[in-house]
Amino acid sequence: MHKKRRGINKRSIAPLREKIGVRNRSYSKRCQKLMTDFGIEESFSAAVVRMQEHHGINLNVSAVRKITEHHATQAKDLGAAFAQAKCSVKQMIMELDGEMVPLVEYREGVDRRKLKKNLWAELRVGVAQRYGEVSWKYAASFQNANHLGDRMQAIMERMGMSEHTKVHGVGDGATWIPEQGERVAGTNYTHLIDLYHLCDYFSDAVTGWATDPKTEVTCFKERFEEGFGAEVLRELKNRWAALPEHEGLRICIQYIENRPGQFEYKRAKELDLPVGSGKVESTHRSLIQRRLKKPGTWWLRENAEKMADLRVARANGCWELLWQQNFQNPNLVKAA
Repeated sequence: MHKKRRGINKRSIAPLREKIGVRNRSYSKRCQKLMTDFGIEESFSAAVVRMQEHHGINLNVSAVRKITEHHATQAKDLGAAFAQAKCSVKQMIMELDGEMVPLVEYREGVDRRKLKKNLWAELRVGVAQRYGEVSWKYAASFQNANHLGDRMQAIMERMGMSEHTKVHGVGDGATWIPEQGERVAGTNYTHLIDLYHLCDYFSDAVTGWATDPKTEVTCFKERFEEGFGAEVLRELKNRWAALPEHEGLRICIQYIENRPGQFEYKRAKELDLPVGSGKVESTHRSLIQRRLKKPGTWWLRENAEKMADLRVARANGCWELLWQQNFQNPNLVKAA
């Protein structure tokens, strides 16, 4: 029987493995990158089909899921790792919003399917742009409003925000949105209620008494745009005095009164600044819903958060940086 010699450390020689950079039961860097690329755009089962169709590689769903979720974990801190802006900017635009994402929770038990709970949780999303430019940067958070605000601040500072930068914010009536805008930019922040969101309140307010509700809403909208919001508010109050049981009128009046200074549409248009939050709303569809809200999809919270972080990192131009970081050692993940 062969015996080991004391004091001698044996070293295996595997020239092929060292040459191609792939260990037994693992995937190459390129293969992992392709799997993750498909896995963050398609369902994991669809990603398997794409890998076979485009690259002739047979995989199983669990392998694609494992690889994608692993690299998504590494993307958590990459959202603000894009190239730094060369100079500070005088004006920036920021839009924040929240949407509900389908989650699933399991309790311990023999049959987890009988002990699962489906629920919806809010994912907050933010977008920012240097005024006059085309590109936008993104942030998302499942945690809380402050966490999203911190991420937005890091991203906007990377984009060139300084203590002199004016930040124009647009959003719906959620109170956390202007609060975070002030946390990010302080007194340089101004907030504008989405004009089209305000029109929804006008629509409820005119129901029941306006002969032509659509025309009445358009009239209110145009008068607010022209700077006559105070007059519209007085008219709504007069209507409410005659119709004290009208809930739509009451809510609309309260909505406007509780947000002083957030309806300066005339000033925004004079400065060529947006009066609607269309960018962040379209971001819900393209960045979040496209993957996290596919029909029949329910996520564990930690996996949904990872996937959102990875999609944000790629949208912010940090995709290649992710692979540079992950592949100091190209064999981080073994095959499923």
